[in-house]
Formats: sequence, C-alpha cells, structure tokens
Amino acid sequence: MGRNPLSVSPPSWLDIDAESYKRLLNRTAVTITKRARKRGATYQVREAIDAIHSAFQRCDGTDPFDGLPLDNRLHDGSRSPTVSPVSSSSTATFEILSLQTKEAKGERDAEEFIAHCRAVVAHTDDPSTAQR
Repeated sequence: MGRNPLSVSPPSWLDIDAESYKRLLNRTAVTITKRARKRGATYQVREAIDAIHSAFQRCDGTDPFDGLPLDNRLHDGSRSPTVSPVSSSSTATFEILSLQTKEAKGERDAEEFIAHCRAVVAHTDDPSTAQR
C-alpha cells in the first residue's frame, strides 16, 4: 500500500481530526496485530494500519450488517464504529462495524453470523416458542 502514515485523512463521515485519526489507526493496528500474531498471523503493524485505513475509507458510515448509521464520534456506545477482522484468516483484512454488531458477531464469519441471526428470527417468529 505504501501510504505515508502522516498523509492519511479520516473518512468524511467520521467526526475526528487528522492527528486523532492517525493515533486511532496506530493504536488499533498495534492491538489487532498483537492479537492476530497469537493466532499465527504474520502481517506487520504497517500492513494493519493500511488495511484499517482502507476499511474506514470503504465504510459509508453505516454498519454493513444492519444498515443502521454508526455514531460519527468515537465513544463506547453500541453504535460506535469499531474495527473487526473480515475473517479469522491470517491476512490483514478488516471492516468497520458497530460495537453492537461486533459483540454479537464474535468470532463468526459473515455467513455464520447471518445464519445465526436467521435462526434467532425464525425461533422468535415461531408461535410455539414465543417469548413470554
């Protein structure tokens, strides 16, 4: 990717200044890279920074799973944007989700998560298993 880390700009939907955004990218990349290495990944922090920045740039400010808007400010609310690996693979590929979705999705890949959500809806819609 080869981007100079000093030249990255936050996406337009995210209300954050460039310096804070650079710190966010670096801090998040270091954390994710350490965690990923424990699982056998070999990518470097620089690759993670580029991949996380790309994920933020691809994101339009909505959660790709529920289509609801993400908070445009970073805080610990359920709609706060957060970085999530696209799969459990050893490559630096990420997407931006709401904290709510990331917590619900856990380690599942997209297909597993969607199947689980469908099962929850089917169970909830079944009159014989209606919540009391």
